[in-house]
Amino acid sequence: MNRRIAMAATDLAWGLWKELGVPGVVRIPRPSVLDLEWLVVHTPFLCSGDPRLDELAFGWCVHNHSWISTRRLRAVAGRVAPDVSGPFWTWAAELRSRARLNWVKAHEAIPSSRHVRRLVPDMDRPSLAALRSRSLFGVGARADIVCALLARDGQWLRASDLMDVGYTKNAVVAVLTDLVRVQILASKQQANAATYTLTASPLLRELLRVHDPSWIEWRHVFEIITALVRLEADGTKPEAIRRVAADQARRDILPAVIALDWPEPPKTAAVLTGHQSMLRWGLGCLEDLLGLGV
Repeated sequence: MNRRIAMAATDLAWGLWKELGVPGVVRIPRPSVLDLEWLVVHTPFLCSGDPRLDELAFGWCVHNHSWISTRRLRAVAGRVAPDVSGPFWTWAAELRSRARLNWVKAHEAIPSSRHVRRLVPDMDRPSLAALRSRSLFGVGARADIVCALLARDGQWLRASDLMDVGYTKNAVVAVLTDLVRVQILASKQQANAATYTLTASPLLRELLRVHDPSWIEWRHVFEIITALVRLEADGTKPEAIRRVAADQARRDILPAVIALDWPEPPKTAAVLTGHQSMLRWGLGCLEDLLGLGV
């Protein structure tokens, strides 16, 4: 498919960074609420073939890194594969030479000669609801958990259901307890565990200007995208290796596909065209995200 997956993945990164104020031509129609840390960690991997986007995203982080949760960023970087985290940490070390961020230590900084532009996000964009939450509740667990609760409005949730936000269980429980205390949440015991639900949803939606948002679990999206980019890179390998890689990729991403309620990937076990079919399926999913699907 001649790197069509990699190019579509880079286009998606362009569209997401455009929502954050980076100039570009790719515009995602009605994009979901952004997850900044997952995007930042995956940017060096997805932009490896696009120096312009890499440099613009770098410049955005130089001037706007205060919006990024260091604790959550490190948690996300610790969950991804080395081919994603490695380029990110190198990128972060270069950033450290241009900005006093604490993602890496000062002595780990790598000198950078990049041209850095000052880029300012438009905080009125619907996709930046998470940043507006951070401007209200601070950059950290409280703001991110409020967004996670809004995304699952109406559900009764345990603290363990919110662990994927990227904070420790103690931090999640402390935030939930505080939100119950100020009557933003209601709590009840269910099956020997405390459960929580929003009671102040209309107020929060008004404060954060979240009236008709589209929420998506970006961690699942990036997991699928990176698997597809790797699979496409295997295209020059012998057929037997491609078939095994396609079947492994399908099994690896299936839980994320189910969580996103995306169409099921094609069967690959003992299928001669499994590699091609997986790439065709993946390209269709990316084009849907980009608003290009039929």
